[in-house]
Amino acid sequence: MSRPLVRVRGLTKSFGAHPALRGIDLDVNEGEVTVLLGPSGSGKSTLLRTVNHIEKPDAGFVEVDGDIIGYRHVGGRLRERPSREIAAQRARIGMVFQQFNLFGHQTVAQNIIEGPVAAGESRRDALRHASELLERVGLAGREGSYPRQLSGGQQQRVAIARALAQRPSLMLFDEPTSALDPELVGEVLSVIRDLAADGMTMLIVTHELGFAREVADTVVFLEDGRIVESGPPDDVLLSPVNERTRSFVSAVL
Repeated sequence: MSRPLVRVRGLTKSFGAHPALRGIDLDVNEGEVTVLLGPSGSGKSTLLRTVNHIEKPDAGFVEVDGDIIGYRHVGGRLRERPSREIAAQRARIGMVFQQFNLFGHQTVAQNIIEGPVAAGESRRDALRHASELLERVGLAGREGSYPRQLSGGQQQRVAIARALAQRPSLMLFDEPTSALDPELVGEVLSVIRDLAADGMTMLIVTHELGFAREVADTVVFLEDGRIVESGPPDDVLLSPVNERTRSFVSAVL
């Protein structure tokens, strides 16, 4: 039996007067892929960003591998952790954004090893691991290249390798193909498929419904900061129960 690696309970977040998340409960089992779907403004990215404490929840909590992210219990109440502890927690959670966020003045290898070296890994070991990861994402031999010399798809694959460099137990993807030209989308999705096949636990925000049906163990549809439907991909994408899910899927397809 798989166990929940991620537990989200009662998660609430507002930006000013606008509620982005309204009491989200969600489990992501170890070794499984959960895809978040929904229209713009439904809370998908906000939910993803609370998992690694980029956004601080107003109420509720996120637990990853038994640790409450960003907080600890003190005197029966949740108190925010020191920044160094939060940084250590984030190191176990890889995140890939819409934009590649690579450092243009650094080589591919330098981009990948910066985090592990800062965390105490030797430069030699970090470089060896970076080369292994580049081979894994189909970019063997590009250690010395600069981001400007790579296509958008290649840059995103470097961003994935960078996220993997700290050996995370969980990967988060926030619409990883939305900034790519259509012909480059497939090469990034192929890498994510391979990660799924290797048993990486992942939480993915995407509008690629065919991809979601292929790789997801669970599809979650959000609307107005709430989960309105979730289940196996064929149930949610081919036979949705909720009317809002049906209209969304129909529009996207």
